This record gives sequence, structure tokens and C-alpha cells, in this order.
Amino acid sequence: MRWWWFGPAVTRPGLEADMRAMKEAGIGGFEVQPVYPMEVDNPRKGIRNLIFLSPEFLEALRFTAEKSRELGLRMDLTLGSGWPYGGPHIPGGLAAGKLRCERAPLNAGAGEIRLPPLTPDEKLIAVFRVRGGAETIGSNDIRRIERPSGGNLPLAPPAAADESVLFFISSRTGMQVKRAAVGAEGLVLDHYERAALDRHLAAVGGPLLDALASCPPRAIFCDSLEVFGSDWSPDFLEEFRKRRGYDLAPHLPALVADIGPHTGAVRNDWVLTLTELAEDEFLTPLHEWARKR
Repeated sequence: MRWWWFGPAVTRPGLEADMRAMKEAGIGGFEVQPVYPMEVDNPRKGIRNLIFLSPEFLEALRFTAEKSRELGLRMDLTLGSGWPYGGPHIPGGLAAGKLRCERAPLNAGAGEIRLPPLTPDEKLIAVFRVRGGAETIGSNDIRRIERPSGGNLPLAPPAAADESVLFFISSRTGMQVKRAAVGAEGLVLDHYERAALDRHLAAVGGPLLDALASCPPRAIFCDSLEVFGSDWSPDFLEEFRKRRGYDLAPHLPALVADIGPHTGAVRNDWVLTLTELAEDEFLTPLHEWARKR
């Protein structure tokens, strides 16, 4: 069964009492998942939330592992707190990514257009001048223009009322870990970037399993893949080219509008590449790390 440690405000007597109750009820084991506090520290009520990965927390985890083995209960462990993986150790450059598209209309008589503001973790990757509505753009009405380095973008005045500029930006979702324990709050990692997983395993996975070296869990658990809106990574264009054999950049408008007969094929290749990256950069190396540990 799942065993949520709220706070985690746990004590040895409380942990042992819960394990003995599970044993007596015929439950075969549990998976420990430290999650959000239900109440702030309250000495009067005996509530003290242990900071995630603190010596006190790791000692409580070690006690649980040893006592569970003594009682004949199986123990699994979430490799983190809350979900998805992430926390204070994940910087913006390794956080869950997304493709941001900004559309700016071209006004009559305008000779330039202002570039969208970017955060330090964003990068402008392509600019297109298009004609058409928000959902449909004719394939002959798309013209890629040179990506500027900053300031305003000089453009010839529009020839039609429905002309606009599409800015494609490698961005971040900004998603925070959901239901994190005290001390585990922070950004969700990029599941398409191996370096992000490596950072998490070094900062969280290693300390957790090192603390349980004498009594390791049966399995580690990933909770969970609710990485809302994550559909990009900074190296995505390069990975796409290697895996699909062509450059996605000229076809980026197909990801936000119907641009003709090949729209579906481009979107299929985009999602196929995301699937492969999740497999190669996150699931497979996580599985290999678990087998080694």
C-alpha cells in the first residue's frame, strides 16, 4: 500500500505502530512517499515536520527500513517527494521545457515589430511571417525570416490585413513539484534531458539509498509523470534532426496551426521524438540506476 508521510511529521513510535498495524491487518508491505505537511510545527500538539533529506528524516527512514524487515514487511521508496521528480536542486536550465509560440499582428504602415521579452532560461529559435487565421495557415503563406539577436525586427509593411509574425521560443513550464514535503519544494525536472535526471539522482536518489545501504528497499518508485505542458527541451531541434532525418525548424508552424497536407506527419514526428527522448533520457537510465543500486 501507499504510505504517505505528511510533513513529514513522523516519529519512531508512530512509525512502528503503523507498521505493526499493517502487519496485523495482513498488508504485505508499503511504499514510503513523503508529502506535504498537514499542519505547521506545533510543539503543544507534538507536531514537528522533518526537513526532507535532513539527518533526522534519513534516520526515520533507516529505522523504518530496519523495522519493516524485522516485521516481514516489504518496503518500496519514492525517489523524491511529491510529484513529478524535482525540487530545490533543479535550476531553471534543467527544468521541464515547453515550446512557446507568440503571435503578433502586423499593423498597416508598421516597418518593424517588437520582439517578445525572454527570461534567462528562454531562447528565440525561429521567426515566421505568415498569413491566415489562428488555426489555419496556407503553406504558401509562410516565410521564415532571419532570427534577430535583440531589439526590434525590421519588416516591410503588411500587404494584407491577416498578416502576422510567429515567434517560436524554447521555454520552460515553470511547474513546481506537487505536494512536496517541507524542504523538497522546487521546479520539476526536464524529462527529456539526461543531465536533469543525473542532477536529481545525485541530489536525492543517492542520499536516500546511501542512508539505506544496510537495509535497501525492494524497489524505487517514480511518482508521477504529470509533467503538465512539457513538450520541448533545449536540444530538441538537434535531437529531432538526428532521429527523423530532417530539420524541424522550417516546419514549426505545423505545431500550432494547420499548414497543409504534411501537418499531421510533422506533428507525429514531433511526438515520436518526445516519446523517444523520454525513454532514452529518463526511463531507461533511471531503470539502469535502480538495477545498479
